[in-house]
Amino acid sequence: MLSLWRTLPERLSRITTGGKIISEIDGFRFLAIFPVVVNHLSQRIQRHSSIQFDPSLETDPFFFWISRGYVGIYVFFVISGFILSLPFASYCLHQGREVKLKDYFVRRLTRLEPPYIIAMTVFFVVLLLQHASIQELLPHYGASIVYLHNLIYKIWSPINPVAWTLEVEVQFYILAPFLAYAFFSIKDRWTRRIALIVFILMLVCIQQYFGWMKYPWSFFIISHLHFFIIGFLLTDFYLNEWKERGRNPSLVFDVLAIIGIVGIFVLISFNFVNRLLYPVMLFLLFYGTFRSHHVLTFFRNRWIVSIGGMCYTIYLLHLPMAELFERMVGHIGITNHYIVNLIIQLPFYLLFVFGISVVFFLLVEKPCMNKDWPRLLWTRISKR
Repeated sequence: MLSLWRTLPERLSRITTGGKIISEIDGFRFLAIFPVVVNHLSQRIQRHSSIQFDPSLETDPFFFWISRGYVGIYVFFVISGFILSLPFASYCLHQGREVKLKDYFVRRLTRLEPPYIIAMTVFFVVLLLQHASIQELLPHYGASIVYLHNLIYKIWSPINPVAWTLEVEVQFYILAPFLAYAFFSIKDRWTRRIALIVFILMLVCIQQYFGWMKYPWSFFIISHLHFFIIGFLLTDFYLNEWKERGRNPSLVFDVLAIIGIVGIFVLISFNFVNRLLYPVMLFLLFYGTFRSHHVLTFFRNRWIVSIGGMCYTIYLLHLPMAELFERMVGHIGITNHYIVNLIIQLPFYLLFVFGISVVFFLLVEKPCMNKDWPRLLWTRISKR
């Protein structure tokens, strides 16, 4: 058992198309998934607990700040912008390998769709076993499977509410190649960077003017595109500064990274000034970490990298697991203090989610990371 625990991070290592993993990116994924998971457990404690909390959750500062854990979603969006723009930027700026659009879209499909379909189908069946109406649930299931639930219903999917962000991601996947070619075809680096910054600010201003950052627009890419474009800007620095000249780490950038981490929790609001500053905080978080000492060391920790690397599995599974967990233990009251109950329950919940996620990751998601899995599966079937 001890040897299994020691080798588990290596077993959980991701498979990438290019064979090279930027370990700190998986560290960023950990930063994104952890507050989301804690926030959703907190919400389920609020929903299922029979305790009369003192102070009430409406006035509890711990509950307030933990409820901001959804900011991890925006970190995910920046990561997607960075990762998806890298090969296109490399081709445009450094004569890297050309990215064929057919291969790009097929790879997105084969990499992400099987875990998604399996998870959504399992949750659909579980809801039916709990006596949900198939006539009511089946249309939601069908819309969710093809990533159209946001468009059709403009509400969270009852199958798995967190799937709304995956639909936004799919909308970005469609736009990403064309946006990447448009921006990275600009050869002068500072003209290109200014264009990216202006585009980000322009999006924030348009969203603010038309109210596109609020419901129902918040279910669509138009409300979140600027987060992805921050990833484009980071790609520019990554390819054209750090890979050429090195990152020149400094403790100053540790401070900037921490300011960015704190800032994304503090500044999240519909206030226009905050919304203009928010992309700055996200950029500082990533830029500062890339060039830091201690923060980068943390994000490169093998356990942090391993957990972050299977964040897609964790994201797909954690909310139904939180619902199940709280239905089992939510009636147990330790004290009437919310934060005490959360702190006591959290380690058990995290182990619960981690254990199930490891199994799903190794059996379902990791095999799909091999770009040749459809061909290998077909070969195996045809030989039978």
